[in-house]
Amino acid sequence: MSDRDHAADGSAPTIEVGPPLTRRAWLTRSAALAAGAGLGALAERGPRVALAQGPPKRGGILRVATVDKPVNMDPGYAQLYSSLQIYQNVYNKLAYVDEAGHFIPGLAKSWKQETDKTWLFDLVDNAVFHNGEPLTSQDVVFTFTRLLDAKNKLPMRIFFSPVEGVEAVGQYQVRFHLARPFGPLLAMLTQATEIVNEKALKEKDPKLFPIGTGPYRFVEWVKDDHVTLERWDKYFRPGRPYLDRILFHAPADDTVRLTGLQTGRFNWIQTVPPQRIPELERSRDLKASPGRPYLPFFLMLNASKPPFNDRRLRQAIAWAIDRAEIVKLVYFGSHVPTAEPTPEPSPWATGVNAHKGGPDLARARQLLADAGSAGGLTVTYLVKSQVPVLVKTGEILREQLKKVGITLDVQPLESGQYFEALVGKKFDIAAAWWSVTVDPDMFYSPLQHSTSPWNFSGLKSEEADKRIDAFRFTTNAAARKKMYPDLVRWFQEEGSLIVFSNEIQRYWMKPNVYGSGPLSSLELRFEDSWIG
Repeated sequence: MSDRDHAADGSAPTIEVGPPLTRRAWLTRSAALAAGAGLGALAERGPRVALAQGPPKRGGILRVATVDKPVNMDPGYAQLYSSLQIYQNVYNKLAYVDEAGHFIPGLAKSWKQETDKTWLFDLVDNAVFHNGEPLTSQDVVFTFTRLLDAKNKLPMRIFFSPVEGVEAVGQYQVRFHLARPFGPLLAMLTQATEIVNEKALKEKDPKLFPIGTGPYRFVEWVKDDHVTLERWDKYFRPGRPYLDRILFHAPADDTVRLTGLQTGRFNWIQTVPPQRIPELERSRDLKASPGRPYLPFFLMLNASKPPFNDRRLRQAIAWAIDRAEIVKLVYFGSHVPTAEPTPEPSPWATGVNAHKGGPDLARARQLLADAGSAGGLTVTYLVKSQVPVLVKTGEILREQLKKVGITLDVQPLESGQYFEALVGKKFDIAAAWWSVTVDPDMFYSPLQHSTSPWNFSGLKSEEADKRIDAFRFTTNAAARKKMYPDLVRWFQEEGSLIVFSNEIQRYWMKPNVYGSGPLSSLELRFEDSWIG
């Protein structure tokens, strides 16, 4: 078998991140980088999480508490992580990344790269949509035709701009045609593009009523309270899923979530108050999944209008912040301070820091003076009220920036208002996080390319687009890794995004809940979860 021909036959993976590790072991172990554009599928379908103990049991209800409420269940929009966390259990993708970083089959049981510009995917023949429609190649064609049509204005289109189209070769085979070589194609397929059914989309609004082939079917969405999913008995993976139902709740506070876990209202929660982690790790009444640094936290500086359309003022912020202090006072060691979105031990880690030695308050003041703001500056800091650690981050930043004459007005907003403000560029600084660990292109293309609907910082730069495109359209892994440090440094010096930490991602649950752990795609896939 060639390195471009991959099937679900147990072939050795080309990406190796390693098994679940303790936090200390994870932070000291290196990982191997993928060797080229043709990346392989493994033998088992679906995302595996190796946390189970003993034979899995069927039945039971998983009561989940996530950080935020959903806003839109249409995967074409991918609007807010809180929405994805739910509908990724309703839909399936062509391929996935498992907990060890391997590409594995989803609705595609195998694939091969035929030429630099064509990929062939073989589909499973036993998947059924929740409306009773059998999955065929036409559903994949429809999904990507809908996505790629500019008239539909779907934000996920930016991820697949090199894709010219998808052709149905047979009832269960599709061919992707590319306008040019596309390095992160497989990585993108694991991160976005759940497969949808045309008939289902026409019959019911997918923003409110998602219909996929996934392990759980949508039952109800009680706004501001919960979403209910139940087991899909015609799921294409034999014996899956195990759970009868999943109830998704979204309490607005870490403490409320933790109390709910301790009292039995929930049996799985996304986060706990960082300062409680040492205590909770000793508890016998709950447990945590292995921790992995999958989640970069950063500041977005609005480069589309004053004051931060002036690069010098963006650099002043970058030189004034103290990452180590933020991590110590806000995240209590649950984060790693870093200036790049892919820190150690990511295979993409560069060690690049254009502001090494910072904070440098004298340099920050000089940049303010050079930009005509020696007398001081007042700016807003936008943050989701549902994420108290980012509210606290703003409070620490306020004290740090005060030292150089910058007044920071911290403005917590409900998630819908926050998203509207980002889209409308109605902010100076905004706090956010993003998933990038499958491929760094997933960070820079959506957040900094001038054509992206997620370019909330408003950076419009031909040089930025040129650098992103060069990285994106190179398929040789060694060449991509060689050019990546320069890409990281250039954007650090541009200052429209300022990465300050990377969260050690892990989940908390009752001791009898198994099969749930962090994936580099940040999906909450519960098809392998069960209750003992």
